[in-house]
Amino acid sequence: MQSTLRSEALARVYGNLGTLYAKCGGVFGVAAFVDRCMDKWMADPTLNENQAVTTWHQKAQRCGFKFLVVQIVCNLTGGPQVYTGRPIDVAHKHLNISEDEWSVFMEIFNQVCGEFGLAPEVIDDLNALMISMEMDCVVYPGEHVPRDPGPARPAGSSLYARLGGVYPIALFVDRVVDALLDDERVGLPVDTQKRNEASLKYLFTELVCSVCGGPEVVTSRDHDETKLLVPKSAWRIFIATAEVASDHFPRATRGSLLQVLESNKDHIVDPSSAEPEPNSARLDVAAAVKDVRAAAAGRMLSKEAIAARHAAPGALVAARKRVLGDPRTLY
Repeated sequence: MQSTLRSEALARVYGNLGTLYAKCGGVFGVAAFVDRCMDKWMADPTLNENQAVTTWHQKAQRCGFKFLVVQIVCNLTGGPQVYTGRPIDVAHKHLNISEDEWSVFMEIFNQVCGEFGLAPEVIDDLNALMISMEMDCVVYPGEHVPRDPGPARPAGSSLYARLGGVYPIALFVDRVVDALLDDERVGLPVDTQKRNEASLKYLFTELVCSVCGGPEVVTSRDHDETKLLVPKSAWRIFIATAEVASDHFPRATRGSLLQVLESNKDHIVDPSSAEPEPNSARLDVAAAVKDVRAAAAGRMLSKEAIAARHAAPGALVAARKRVLGDPRTLY
C-alpha cells in the first residue's frame, strides 16, 4: 500500500513516462522554466511598449500570474494540476496584444528553451502548445478590443474568498518564501535543479490556496520534496514571518490565515528535522519581509538553476505548421 501511494505521488510530481510533463521535469522543471519566461517577458522593452501590459504589471499581478501560468502549463503537458484561472481569451484579449508583440513573446520563449537545454522534440511540442493559445491572446487587425474585466474576485465566504483569491495569496507566499530563504536561522533545503525559489513558491501557493478553501489542486500534499520543509525548530519564525507578510490582506482575515497554517503544520515542516529544545531562549522574531512593491517587482531566477544551451533553430516554424498548417498544403 505504501509503495503504491509513493508511486502515485512520484507520478504526480514528476509525471508519467512519455508525457511532456515528465520530459519537462515535472512540476519542478515547469515551475523554473515558466518563472524564467515570465521574468524575461515582463522585462522586455518591446512588450512593455504596450501600455495595457505595463499597467497590468504595475498592479502587483506578477506572482499570481506566474502561479497560473505554471498551473496551466503543467495541466496542458499532462500533469495533475487543474487550471483555475479565467478563460485565456478573457484574461488576455483586453491587453490588446498585437501579432508583432506575440512574435517577440515567442522569440523570448524559445530563448528560454535554449537556456534550459531542452531537447528539440520537447521544444517543438512546447511551441505547439503555446501557438495553440495564440488566437485567444492576440488581437488581430479589425478585431474589437474588449474591456478590462477587472480583478477576479472569488465568490463565497471561504477564507480563500475573503483573502481575495489566488493573486493576493501568491503575493503573500512570494514574500514569505523569499524572507525564509534569505534568513540563515531557517535554512530551507534548496538545490539548483528542483527545490528553487520558483518551485517552492508555486507549490506553497497551491497548498495555501487549497487549505483556505480554494479550488487549487495540490500536486502532492504528503510528498516531502514538495513541502516547504521548514525545520521544526524554526516554526515560530515561520509563523512570525507569515504574520508580517499578511499585511496586504484585510485585517479581519489575518488571524484566520495563521490558524489555518498552524493546523496544517505537518504539510509544511520537515518531518526529519529535530524538535525545538524545550525552554529555549532563542528569539523567534520574523525574517525580514520585503514590502509589497518589491514583491510585485520580482527577482530573476538564479543563474545556477538555468542550463546554458541553445534551442534548436526552426522550432517555432515547425510547430506553427503542426498547429496552423502549412500554406503550401491543403492542411
